[in-house]
Amino acid sequence: MRFIGRLLLLVIIVLVVGVVGLSFVDLGRFSPQIEAAAQKATGRALKIDGRLHIGISLEPELVAEKVSFANADWGTKPEMMKADRLALKIAVLPLLKGQVALKSVELDDADIYVETDKAGKGNWEFGTAQAEATTKAGGTPALAGVPNVAISNLKITYRDGTTKKVTTADFKKVSIAQKVGGVHATIEGDVNGSAVAFDSDVFQAVGDISLKDVSVTVAGTSAKGDLTLALGGAKPNITGALTSPKFDLTPFTKGDGGGKSKGGPVFSRDPLPLDQLGAADADVAVSVGSLVFGKVELTNVKLPVKLKDGQLNAPLSAAYRGVPINATVAANGGSRTVSLDARTTSLDLGQLFKDLEVTDLLSVKADIAAKLSGRGRSLHDIAANLNGMTNLATGEGTVNSKMFAIVSDDLAKAIIPSGQSGDKARLVCALSAFNFQGGVGTSKALAVETDSLITTGGGTINLGTEQIDLLLNPKPKNPSLMSVAFPIRVSGPLSAPSAGLDRTGVVTGVATAVGGVALTGGVGALLPLMSSGNGGAASSGGCAKLAAAAAQDSGGVGGAVKGVGSAVGGAAEGAAKGVGGAVKGIGEGIGGLFGK
Repeated sequence: MRFIGRLLLLVIIVLVVGVVGLSFVDLGRFSPQIEAAAQKATGRALKIDGRLHIGISLEPELVAEKVSFANADWGTKPEMMKADRLALKIAVLPLLKGQVALKSVELDDADIYVETDKAGKGNWEFGTAQAEATTKAGGTPALAGVPNVAISNLKITYRDGTTKKVTTADFKKVSIAQKVGGVHATIEGDVNGSAVAFDSDVFQAVGDISLKDVSVTVAGTSAKGDLTLALGGAKPNITGALTSPKFDLTPFTKGDGGGKSKGGPVFSRDPLPLDQLGAADADVAVSVGSLVFGKVELTNVKLPVKLKDGQLNAPLSAAYRGVPINATVAANGGSRTVSLDARTTSLDLGQLFKDLEVTDLLSVKADIAAKLSGRGRSLHDIAANLNGMTNLATGEGTVNSKMFAIVSDDLAKAIIPSGQSGDKARLVCALSAFNFQGGVGTSKALAVETDSLITTGGGTINLGTEQIDLLLNPKPKNPSLMSVAFPIRVSGPLSAPSAGLDRTGVVTGVATAVGGVALTGGVGALLPLMSSGNGGAASSGGCAKLAAAAAQDSGGVGGAVKGVGSAVGGAAEGAAKGVGGAVKGIGEGIGGLFGK
């Protein structure tokens, strides 16, 4: 037994000495053969400008230094990959059978450049027959065959050949470690300057890949949960749930230098990835305790995302300062259509404008609803083809004339005449209803009542040309202010409209009743905006009183208003004749604006 033990010890010493000896041998003379094999397999040039040697290890380890791999011939850079050091550890037992099996891969200080051409072809696609055959035969690799991976200081740059946009990622650490039944994956670094981290156990069973206890952190915001990727069907299917105590969207909306210039385009012309909706199916429930955008915070956010055959349906429920908001976003990748159905009641509109840093000169709550749909390849295309409607009705509040003076002093005087309670006025009511067809929104109801006058109006908003054209008609409650009773035209680009007196303007379809109450588009256009009961902002007295007073007036646009009754604190039941016909069953509220 002693002899056998000594013999084994001698063999081990010989092997160790042999491995150590080989580690000092420069295998550079084999570099040309390796480079030629890579050229044949991929059609690209592989260069090993540094040492090629055997690393010191109980298992064979091939180490190459100063390695580079050529880019596609159409690429914008000569090299697709550069690395200071690449080490491949090979399993011993498979070598005895003539097989090569990687045990581990180490990569240090690597720079990888990934890009597509104008047609969307990637530089990772190789044009040789051998490479195509390998791709077809490869299938989905089993996790059991994935080697341990240790990558440090990895830079990845992605350039989109269509949009010319460039995304950069710097990873300090990327590791994949084998564990029973799967692997444990870890990523740490940043993408476009925002810190990112990923940590998860990854398992595979019958074609399904499961991520258990997955943790994703981006720009200081984290989400956790479980996800399953099913690969056995015609397309990948993602299911699971993700939760986050707080998710901050602000770092992702900084863009490339701020907002649009004054008077510039509002809607982006960049293509949307709608055609990619058909690449996979998904059923993922997302829950966020606090969703932050700048100073705006939505709480108790629930977003079940369902994607099937290129059709996306994502009904969102959340709360802004305790007020529920419900919105459903739907999209169809095949037809490139997008739709929005949103509504909320008694939203603090003044505080929202303040949080969005639009203005702090308004204090009012509002009922808001929108049902819109459009089609196109970009936000601009969708806006230019938009169909649907938007409605708004406020309760009572206050407004500062400086808010309107941002656009024009004439507009400020038309809404709040100077000399009446200084620059601040009591806002009695504001009403707005726009119908959109082919990207053009036509006003069906537009009125603002303050303690000094009522301003009605009409006109259009063209989202295709991004132009606005409204004509406002002020009606002072005090006869001494009749000097401001000239129409005001608001027109110009959406991003920078202007306003001025229009002494010759005629407000088509707008009338002002003698009792100091406005009718815009007929009372039938106003009353459906009212909220039922006491839950809505519009039912708090302002717009409800305006509508009730209008109903009692016998003068309308082209006809009489009858049978409406009192609407204070709620909506009227009955029928009212306006410009276009009869309105029945008034009082369905903001929740029933669209036939729901």
